[in-house]
Amino acid sequence: MYSINRYLRLKEKIKEIRKIALTGIAEAGSGHPGASFSAAEIMGSLYFQIMNIDLKNYSLANRDYFINSKAHSAPGYYATLALSGSFPKDEIKTLRKLHSRLQGHPVRYSEHQKNHSVPGIEYSGGSEGIGLSVSIGISLANRLDGYDNMVYCLLGDGETNEGQVWEASMAASKFRLNNLIAILDRNKIQQDGFTEDIMPIDPVKEKWSSFNWDVVEVDGHRIEQLITELLRKPKDKPKIIIANTVKGNGIKHMANNPQWHGKAPSKKHMPILLEELEGEYMISPSIIAGPTGIDEKSLIEKIETAEKYRSEMIHLDVMDGIFVPNTTFSHKTIKNIRSVTNVPFDTHLMIQSPADELDDFIDAGCDILTIHSEVCKSEKDFETMNTKLISNGVSPGLAINPNTEFPQWAIPFLDQLDVIIIMSVNPGFAGQKFIPEVSSKMTKLIPLLRKSGFTGYFEADGGIDLSTILNAYNAGCRIFVMGNAIFGSDDIQSRLKETRLKIDTNLEQQLLQKSQSLDIKDDWVKGRKTVLERFQLGVLP
Repeated sequence: MYSINRYLRLKEKIKEIRKIALTGIAEAGSGHPGASFSAAEIMGSLYFQIMNIDLKNYSLANRDYFINSKAHSAPGYYATLALSGSFPKDEIKTLRKLHSRLQGHPVRYSEHQKNHSVPGIEYSGGSEGIGLSVSIGISLANRLDGYDNMVYCLLGDGETNEGQVWEASMAASKFRLNNLIAILDRNKIQQDGFTEDIMPIDPVKEKWSSFNWDVVEVDGHRIEQLITELLRKPKDKPKIIIANTVKGNGIKHMANNPQWHGKAPSKKHMPILLEELEGEYMISPSIIAGPTGIDEKSLIEKIETAEKYRSEMIHLDVMDGIFVPNTTFSHKTIKNIRSVTNVPFDTHLMIQSPADELDDFIDAGCDILTIHSEVCKSEKDFETMNTKLISNGVSPGLAINPNTEFPQWAIPFLDQLDVIIIMSVNPGFAGQKFIPEVSSKMTKLIPLLRKSGFTGYFEADGGIDLSTILNAYNAGCRIFVMGNAIFGSDDIQSRLKETRLKIDTNLEQQLLQKSQSLDIKDDWVKGRKTVLERFQLGVLP
């Protein structure tokens, strides 16, 4: 069973990686946004979930190692290190400047040259194709020293044009280095264009297999897939994870665009670009909805459908017939269906006594557990439950009903919460329409809670469909629970595409309006031309 430590908090950190990296690149006027953005989930998963490291004691002998062979992704690497506590985040504004510790390619840190680098950097990168060889040397040395630590090596697909990569791969196989995991950032673009135009590397999976590596393939932007495989250590051979990614992922005109391999955005565009990154959203289909029932077979079928069409999460409405009038399923059902998917379970507890069952829901494999404020007996009661969730790596959430004011006792916990659900229907009754008054509630409440220190996600739950989703999105919600709007549709794939196109088109209009308010509309439209043309055609970029 895979485990993600506070899934939503990790998602927030990965978004922050992109924001910090882009800030540094824009300030420097040069750098590599494409490679930084394609590898953000990879580096975030390693540093915030997988690796045994302590940047305050960076020289511990039994630490895990990260070797960034595709060293031009330095801005994203620096951003990850900053969020890990290596150095202050604001230092990213010195990127590539004279006397800065953050140069265009990372420099190995040591006490001898601490003014030239930052703690945590194990390898001086620059020339492509060398990092895997260095990783093999470290892996062999660790084996000789009797350590059971791991070495993780990030490769770019362009650098696999280098013969040294394949010589190294033979050596790793010869020595059966089961303490080595390579991750190939397969974004299909290198410095001069698309890899398949310059020097095709497919069939890449079969090539690494033929060199006797343990080879797996994942979606490199799905952290649940990455973490599952990073946790699965190889037995008697080295392992490579082929992470299929999109270069420049997160900014639409940079995505899959070779021009943005090593190009910096204009500083005057930064407010718009940061707003685009903040516009990231997730759809969480509620599997109790639709014409089929809530028996395990029906739930599994809906989970498989949601996963097939790339839903970010699975929403589980747990009702006890006491707090709400209906009953759905218990933690036992969740535990039984958990093995079907590694897509995160977004579990909404509509039960009267969550404290009595919290251990069971944690054990069942829920990634997110949201408790209703209305059932918390006291501030201390909520604190106990919240602490338990955090200590078990579960993202904690708080839900409020349409007629419930946000409780003042919860304000001190805002920096600990990962999600707040603002109910837009009265829970426990099927087929309800979105309550219009909730839109104004969201519009007022969300900015207030942001000012009070909440940095997590707002989730809209209840009556969310094509006619209401923009009300919640424009108010600031970024997770959307959709039940009958998805599973009541005759064409679920088309419904999800239509939903995403609606949100993305709305965001594009907001970015355009912001460019106008900043008096840079013509310049923005020029750089965004291809994206805007696709939206005019009704095609999701």
